Amino acid sequence: MLPSRLLHISLLVSSSQRNFVSCNPLSTLKPRARSCAQTFSTMAATSDSMKAAKQALRKELRAKLATMDDDYILRASAAVANQLFELPEYQQCKGVACFVSMPKEFNTLPILERLFQDGKSVYLPRVESIKERKMVMLKADSMADLESFPKNKWGIPEPPKDGPSRIEALDEASDLDFVVVPGLAFDKANGRMGQGAGFYDTYLEMAMSRSKAKGTKMSLVGVTLDELMVDSVPRDEHDVPLDCVLWPSKPKPQ
Repeated sequence: MLPSRLLHISLLVSSSQRNFVSCNPLSTLKPRARSCAQTFSTMAATSDSMKAAKQALRKELRAKLATMDDDYILRASAAVANQLFELPEYQQCKGVACFVSMPKEFNTLPILERLFQDGKSVYLPRVESIKERKMVMLKADSMADLESFPKNKWGIPEPPKDGPSRIEALDEASDLDFVVVPGLAFDKANGRMGQGAGFYDTYLEMAMSRSKAKGTKMSLVGVTLDELMVDSVPRDEHDVPLDCVLWPSKPKPQ
């Protein structure tokens, strides 16, 4: 039999050794490494499958858009514009950020003309950096102002970098509270898939953060054509959900 003091020390040492084994990262490195590797592998596979699903859907819808008649697109877009003008959120808003259409895309001309007629502050996009997915929304004064804009590499008019300074939609002086959001695909659950560059996902996150910080309401409304509505848009954590999506044949609320 060990003296009680030696027995106490022996038990402490034994307990310490057990704790070291259970807490020592090296003792469990291989199982944990396998677990982490499996987790990252699953995440990578999920990310890859999401990208593949989005790429396939973009290819399908771009091909569909390429065959659509421009007059038809304009008429369908005008029908959606009328729905937008009836929204209480639109009627009450002060500042609207809207995109300027490129060829074979939902045509925002009816919306843009009405924005100026209704006296809304109008903010239009300009790409600052493709690599950084950076875009700004700058205030336009009128349709004549918009029509004077130079075109970017996609053939879209955007506010010039030279000339008088313009208010940016996220500036403190801005009255932005409504965003007309473009997209290549939408669903009835207010899901959206863009062209893939990420400009709007990045900008909408900043707009929502600004709105939350100021304690104000920001309405995000997607506009699209019947042909670009799908059963379910592939979504990931970077996709910002919208408040509302409008398309020509959308049933009127009862």
